[in-house]
Amino acid sequence: MDKVSFRKKQIDLVSAFMKSDKAQKEINNIYFQLFNDLDFQNAPSVGITLSMNDEIPTFPIINQCWEMGKEVYIPKTFADHSMTFVKYTKDTEIEESPFGVREPKNYENNLMDPPDLLIVPGLAFSKDRHNRLGFGAGCFDRYLAKYPTKTISLASSQQYYEKAQWPIYVLDKPIDKIILAKTDKDQQNV
Repeated sequence: MDKVSFRKKQIDLVSAFMKSDKAQKEINNIYFQLFNDLDFQNAPSVGITLSMNDEIPTFPIINQCWEMGKEVYIPKTFADHSMTFVKYTKDTEIEESPFGVREPKNYENNLMDPPDLLIVPGLAFSKDRHNRLGFGAGCFDRYLAKYPTKTISLASSQQYYEKAQWPIYVLDKPIDKIILAKTDKDQQNV
């Protein structure tokens, strides 16, 4: 299946799942795993997006970062699909980008490229080679090609596949670590 078709199917699947009772249980499990992850605990700075509908909410992660004394950076994207990371505080002014993503309005100061750890969003992830299907703009793949840094992605049970169900291209950058929600079935096997 081509990326465009698979992406549309995956958006519908994730959207339906995020409205289910099971979603919040998985999200809480993902937070627990992330907050106990050594790479997360040891990173002085974290790059993360401001979540949108049908994504794992990132504000609890941002708040945890602040409580742990970490600096938080959010992406600012540009028309050429490049991006930079801008320090995010409670006072940061936000605007909506042409992609529909909430981003910092001012981005001339307080830049960090790259943060020590990036929490990279995506629609789907694969166990084989930690492949990621993004939202289609290619911003994170371009950024990681230019600024290699440690990466983690967060995946619900509906976003994780043993093998990639979509084509993988040379420019697609794999993720270092995928934190997968443990389901009831996984808990029984522990």
